[in-house]
Amino acid sequence: MKRLKLGALLLAVSMMMPLCACKEKAEKQTNPTSSSTSTKTSKKPTETESEPTTSETDPVVDPTVPSEVTDESEDPLVIYGYDKNFKKTVEGYLTDVEFEYVYIEPELYYVKLEEALKSDTKTPDLYMMDAAHLEDWTNSDRSLGIEQLGIQKSDLYDQFAYTWQVSVDSENSIKALGFELAPSVIIYNRALAEKTLGCYEPSDVAEKLSDWNRILDLAHDVNINSEGTIKLLADRKQIHDVYWAAHTEPWVENGTIAVGSDFEQYILLQESLFAESLTGEKVPYSKEWASDLNTDMVVFFFGSLQTAADVIGYVPGHEETNDKEPAETQPDASDPMAETTEEVVEITGWGIIPAPAPTYDGGTWLMAASTCDKKETAAHVLRVLTLSKDTLTDLAVNGHFVNSRSIMKQCADDPNFISDFLGGQNPYAILVPEAEKIQISDDPNTDRYADAEIERLLDAYLNGEIESIDELRQQFVVGMEELLGIAG
Repeated sequence: MKRLKLGALLLAVSMMMPLCACKEKAEKQTNPTSSSTSTKTSKKPTETESEPTTSETDPVVDPTVPSEVTDESEDPLVIYGYDKNFKKTVEGYLTDVEFEYVYIEPELYYVKLEEALKSDTKTPDLYMMDAAHLEDWTNSDRSLGIEQLGIQKSDLYDQFAYTWQVSVDSENSIKALGFELAPSVIIYNRALAEKTLGCYEPSDVAEKLSDWNRILDLAHDVNINSEGTIKLLADRKQIHDVYWAAHTEPWVENGTIAVGSDFEQYILLQESLFAESLTGEKVPYSKEWASDLNTDMVVFFFGSLQTAADVIGYVPGHEETNDKEPAETQPDASDPMAETTEEVVEITGWGIIPAPAPTYDGGTWLMAASTCDKKETAAHVLRVLTLSKDTLTDLAVNGHFVNSRSIMKQCADDPNFISDFLGGQNPYAILVPEAEKIQISDDPNTDRYADAEIERLLDAYLNGEIESIDELRQQFVVGMEELLGIAG
């Protein structure tokens, strides 16, 4: 099929007609840290607010936007990032901006970024940020709120709500804008699903993997029936974020630590998976972990399209070609000598379905540095890369999951995004509704403490250092009280 024409016509076309997929491989965003870094995400799936504005009854007052934002320097805008391709992106969409892009290897990125912010030369004006570090950098003096650049919360009306909710600091200032998103789903091997679950179509598989009790039962069945050679799940560690994304109750009630029934359910789930070796115990996202997925040893894993691109070779936004040979021509039924043959349909590829709770496993945000002396130019860059319909439409056509609800909904409805790799599914038809449901906790600090305590105590429990769930629960309460400064 033909590539869409870009330029001034693109916006009009995108609002009137479905988007077209292109044959060109999308530029891959590189995560600066291992994807296994725990990132707390969704808490209570609710209807996504349509416009991120403060209601009249909201006691929190949004920061004031200055009437005028200007540049204080004539030097080029300095952008720090961990993705080699990002320079091309800026050059392609911001031909009117003079900038210098400082690329840093992912493993050294945050150390070098910290050093740069403290130096006297080549200090950053804008920088990239991943999901794992976003909360820390949001609640620091290293970043500026978007209001200081003249961008208002109401400007974000078409963005997925979680992307700005996760970057709000204690002063109600939004510190970062989402550039590329990574909502997460279940990604499963169709052939293995047919072999181990007895079905491979998304609707049937989704029913079997819709909750943790069913997942645990199937993990038993797959392990027993394959004599341990095939596992349902890639690893236990990935379960943590997805499971706790559905946690809706506060950890503190009336000054005391509250532990609900989902706490014990989680421990029992992990205990069963561990004791019976129902999952692979390899490090998530390691070479060995990926190898198991690519050699038909694991039925499914949790991940985004970004993760699927890294692990199983999925190409977002690409119109796959069908390399299968045509089915054999059936013999003439009137010929008594003709051999009767049945067409055999080969089940290949992968499928995606919603996870038990909506969440995300990564993404890229853009932040203005506290050292920024090019606020007007920085605001222009942020608007073009995260708010411009022209830019976001083009990025979506090239396979990026962009931060525009309306554009991604068009992708979800566009048959040109159907993928042979995914067995004829349009991934956005699954991902967009999931991204709409993601909501950030009202108390992320307490959640972060709870996450750390649960992981620490679970390891001790599975290793036999803690003898019972009651003892584990008691230690959790004591640990949370110490972390939060609550008198026991």
